[in-house]
Amino acid sequence: MPVATKPKRTSNEVPTLVTVDPSQPGASQANIHTRWHPEIPCVATIEVGKPFRVECLDYSGSQVHNDDNADDIVHLDHDSDHHLSGPFFVPNSQPGDVLEIEILDVQPFPNHNWGYCVTAPELGSLDDNDDPKRQTKVTKSIWDFFGNETSSRHVPHVSFQGRPHPGVLGTAPSHQLLGQWKKRESELEIETAGKAGCSLPQSRGAYVGQDISDELRERIYSEGARTSPGREHGGNIDIGLATRGSKMYLPVYIPGASLSVGDLHFCQSDGEPTTAIEMAGIATLRVNVIPQGIRQLCMKSPMFRTSPTEPLYRDKICFTGLSVDRTGKQTNQNGLLAYRNAAFQAIEYLESFGYSREQAYILLSAAPIESRVIATANRPNFVISLGIPTEIFDFDILPRSEGITDQEKKRIIQGPAIPSITVDRKVANGFNHEH
Repeated sequence: MPVATKPKRTSNEVPTLVTVDPSQPGASQANIHTRWHPEIPCVATIEVGKPFRVECLDYSGSQVHNDDNADDIVHLDHDSDHHLSGPFFVPNSQPGDVLEIEILDVQPFPNHNWGYCVTAPELGSLDDNDDPKRQTKVTKSIWDFFGNETSSRHVPHVSFQGRPHPGVLGTAPSHQLLGQWKKRESELEIETAGKAGCSLPQSRGAYVGQDISDELRERIYSEGARTSPGREHGGNIDIGLATRGSKMYLPVYIPGASLSVGDLHFCQSDGEPTTAIEMAGIATLRVNVIPQGIRQLCMKSPMFRTSPTEPLYRDKICFTGLSVDRTGKQTNQNGLLAYRNAAFQAIEYLESFGYSREQAYILLSAAPIESRVIATANRPNFVISLGIPTEIFDFDILPRSEGITDQEKKRIIQGPAIPSITVDRKVANGFNHEH
């Protein structure tokens, strides 16, 4: 049983259960972990029904810097995955229960008011090995925060309201569930000859900041599940709607739940084809327990409730995609292909105004883009739409009969250059994990 930490405070004071330094490497800080495992010791005990704060590093563990150089992205260690704060013990929670997690607030650190978005070969869902026009460069864009608004010197003529949220909220798996994850993901890797890109367990990059025995550390590092994919317990499900005022519902698999949080985003599109606007910051949460909630809610995977305070942009230009590949071959209701087709059309449209492919790609990941499933019943096509808010631009992006003028294109092209590096795709092999 973990030792409860109950700092002295007034009745109205919200306790901070984990503190971090966003200027220091994650692998040097206490109360941080980069793997899922049921034996990672809890660092504090949550008071059920009471608010608490958790300070979080950005997903990379402070590897990315606020500058105009993308070298740090080339050398980014993806094997460490997400640097998560916790885990936290939830009293009276038992396997079969469900945690109701209220997201009361998510903010950047006051002295760290910036985030970043990344593109790279084989990172995300819109890179194409077979089409030179769709091969992605390594880039980094820095986004500055002004209250709840953000803009980037590397993606000009755009600003929008953020929807800050935790990309990762997860409970610890049981040993049985941990084994199921390894089995099914290993089988998929074999079936696809490694093309699925599953992040299988490995000791390199594993980290637990607690003081534990060498034997336990070795076991966690060798067995622990990587944090890249979202799974039944939550984890890296990257729900952009999980902003202030929303609720997450997560299953409990071990006594005490062992809840962890991290990978904060300032904003993210629906679909997040590459990284969101990643940031370090502070999450304020409140947890309640629903006894035997898995059975009561018929839960097979996480659920969430949207927020009444989410910023909405109502005027959008929308692109649709079908389940037809770029050679014209019809597929049977391939939803990912339909999404990619909608996104590629949107990227080409933004390129027509003078944005680079990477700048357009970043907008489709970082901005409050709305993706919808339009139709699934009309075989063989699966129809997806992708909507870009027109209001986030300081110029008119709507279709017009006279077309786009050279002056408009020049205005974009002459803006600040995005830090980019072209690397050999073999060198960039480490970018095949999604975050």
